[in-house]
Amino acid sequence: MIRLDISSLAEGHSHQDLEEDASELDIVLDGGRLVSPVALSLEIDKSGDDILLAGRATVAVRLECARCLEEYAFALEAPFQAMVVVGDQAEDTGREGVLRVPSGAKYVDLTDEIRSELLVRVPVKPLCDEGCRGLCPTCGTNLNRDTCSCTTGRSDSRWDALKHLKKDG
Repeated sequence: MIRLDISSLAEGHSHQDLEEDASELDIVLDGGRLVSPVALSLEIDKSGDDILLAGRATVAVRLECARCLEEYAFALEAPFQAMVVVGDQAEDTGREGVLRVPSGAKYVDLTDEIRSELLVRVPVKPLCDEGCRGLCPTCGTNLNRDTCSCTTGRSDSRWDALKHLKKDG
């Protein structure tokens, strides 16, 4: 659980750095894994029972490239903002980014918000490099490291009739 101690926060502006084991986020990545603790750098502004949090969450991950299937390191970073409202009388508006904690609470749990922010920043199609050449579709050679003798100019003979129409027209 990634939690912030709100019981000892002073009024005004402060800064805190938190670090927690990545397993606390319970994130499962398809073709990847978290390999470092989650680091959270927070700027905190407290005014009465309202606490504004702004910062950045960072965790190192290993992802599998969608083209060459090699594993590579990726720094997953996400900006983070939340408003913490302390008190029993506060009504739940259901607004995103507003965390409600009862009066007298010592901590606020940030785990769900951090998890959400990081997950939306995982690349849909992870690439080790924009210029990744991938694998040869015939022999499976990683074209970033080796070359192969496969011919890449093969065409599907079912389209030959259409090619002739284009040349004639």
